[in-house]
Amino acid sequence: MDHDFSVIPFQPFPGVDGLEVYVFDVDLERQIIDAVFRFPVNDAVSLHRHVSQTNMLILEGELIIYEEDGSVRDRRTVGHYYVGIRDDVHTEGGGPDGAIVLYSVRGHGDPNVIELLDEKHNVIGALRFDDVVALQAMQA
Repeated sequence: MDHDFSVIPFQPFPGVDGLEVYVFDVDLERQIIDAVFRFPVNDAVSLHRHVSQTNMLILEGELIIYEEDGSVRDRRTVGHYYVGIRDDVHTEGGGPDGAIVLYSVRGHGDPNVIELLDEKHNVIGALRFDDVVALQAMQA
């Protein structure tokens, strides 16, 4: 079955060139987020850590997970569901056709969803659950 993802009103993800997002739902009390991301063609985002468990379903294209040294850890393809690991450090990005990925985040009490890292794993920025609420409000 083909799906038309052009109907999703993606918006730029602040601070990450080329990455776009649409937030479907945020439950602050239970720390659950459901959002879809669109990754550009052959481009990876900055080094980061998924502080919360982040499960994903690949809807279109291919999502490539890279190790810190730039080597490919995994190629995630359409239709596959992946259970994330808390505190996983990596980069990720769209393959030759980009990627559209549904992320389902499950928090565990930490206010951060993702932490942006430098090469020594120092935290240089963070996306908090409250930030995702603000992103969703900007969609309205």
